[in-house]
Amino acid sequence: MKKILNWMLAAILLCGTLTVVTSCSLNDNPAAEEQQATVDVKALADQVWAYSQANPDGFTLNLATMQAPTEGISVAYAATQGSHSREQLETVIEHALAHGGFVGGWLDTTDGKYYFDSVRLFPEDQLDEATAFAIENEQLAFFIISTGTEVRLDQE
Repeated sequence: MKKILNWMLAAILLCGTLTVVTSCSLNDNPAAEEQQATVDVKALADQVWAYSQANPDGFTLNLATMQAPTEGISVAYAATQGSHSREQLETVIEHALAHGGFVGGWLDTTDGKYYFDSVRLFPEDQLDEATAFAIENEQLAFFIISTGTEVRLDQE
């Protein structure tokens, strides 16, 4: 019986030591953690870039699932306006990851550029809130996903 208790005590101490070592080793190199996060953003950017190539007319995408939502009101944040290159897409993704996890892409037919935005997704019964957010973020329009409707704010 005493041997079993000694083994149990040793196991508890060993587990506690491993937990401390593991938790300490995870924080030993913050630069490595930052580099890992950068690698993840780059990988996500590659996936979103490929998705944009397959969806040349535009899209809204959930970064957590890499699926396009079938409903909601997609409104862009002002912070990521003007992003159209592969390199700028990484900044858009970083913003999106910190603000709900949705990105959007759309082709501006006036300048021929494909733009990327971090977007906020509102439930479709919150049109007033989505409109207020769009105005606050200086957007000219937002998109109702389920109906494929662009709602312009610059027309009276």
